[in-house]
Amino acid sequence: MSKNNPSPPNSTSTRASSTGSSTPAAASAQPCNSATQPCPCTNATITSQTVATIPSNRSRTILGVGESAVLTYSLGAATWSISPPDPEGGSLSSTSGSSVTYTAPDRSANVTITATGGGCTKTITFTIVEPSGIRMERRPGTRGNHTHKTASVGFIADIYVLPANVSFENCSYREEEVNAVGTGCFQQFYATNNVGHHPNPSPIPIGPPISDTSGSKVNGYDKIAASGSKCDGGWTWSIPWLFRVGGGIDKQFTNVDQVVTITASGAATISKAGASNSSSFNDLTEIDPLF
Repeated sequence: MSKNNPSPPNSTSTRASSTGSSTPAAASAQPCNSATQPCPCTNATITSQTVATIPSNRSRTILGVGESAVLTYSLGAATWSISPPDPEGGSLSSTSGSSVTYTAPDRSANVTITATGGGCTKTITFTIVEPSGIRMERRPGTRGNHTHKTASVGFIADIYVLPANVSFENCSYREEEVNAVGTGCFQQFYATNNVGHHPNPSPIPIGPPISDTSGSKVNGYDKIAASGSKCDGGWTWSIPWLFRVGGGIDKQFTNVDQVVTITASGAATISKAGASNSSSFNDLTEIDPLF
C-alpha cells in the first residue's frame, strides 16, 4: 500500500551566545596584592570552539547531544571538572592541560565546566539540546512515483534534523512502525486492517548541517509513496521518530505525519514534514530509480 524505507547512500528554542566564548569571571582563587600589578584572573578566559564547522558560530555555548568542543584556558595548564558529573554532564578528554575536548551527553542538560590554574578559577556553561523536529525537501533531480491510470503518487526526500543552531552529526535516527488511520472512503478499510508504513529497522546516521539554517542532514533519503482506489478520502501515518547518540538508548523526539489524499477522479497527493508531491490519474508513468 505504501513505501517508506529510508535508505543509506552508496558511500558513506534556545539562543546561541553572541558575546564570545568566555564566561563572566568567577572569583579568583587568590586575591590581588597590588594595584600596580593587576590580578591575572581579571583577564583569564575559557574559550570554546566546536568541532563541527557548521553552524558557523563555533564559539556558541549551545550544543547538540553528542556534540564536541575544544576548550582552552588562557592561563595555561589547568585542572578541569564537570558539573553535573559524567554521564549526565558528558565527558572531558582529560582532567588536566591547557586544552581539553568536551563531549556533550546524550540527553538535554545544563552543564558547567570549571578550569582551575595559575591561581585562578574560571567556568563556562553549556546548554545541551536534543533533536526537536525534522523537515524534508524533495531531493533535487529526482522524479515521483506514479503509474499511468492509477491513483498513485510519491517522491524522494532529503531529511534535516532540527534545531538548526547545533550539529547532531554524532547521532542517528529511526522510525517506529505505526498503522494508518483512514478518512472518507478509506476510513472503514484502515479501521479494520493494520497497514503500516514499513520503516527501516536499523538506525540511520545523521550528518552535519549544510548551512546555518538547514538543520543536520541525514546521510540517506526517504522513499515516500502510496496508491489506492479512486474515491474521496485518504489516510495518515503519525510516525514516531527516535534518536540515539552513538550506540546509546533510543528516545522519541517527535511524531511526523505522512498524509495521503485521493479523489474520485484519481488525483493523489502525499506529504511529509513539509515536502509533498501530487499526481493526476492520467499523468504518464514516472518512477524514480531510487524506488
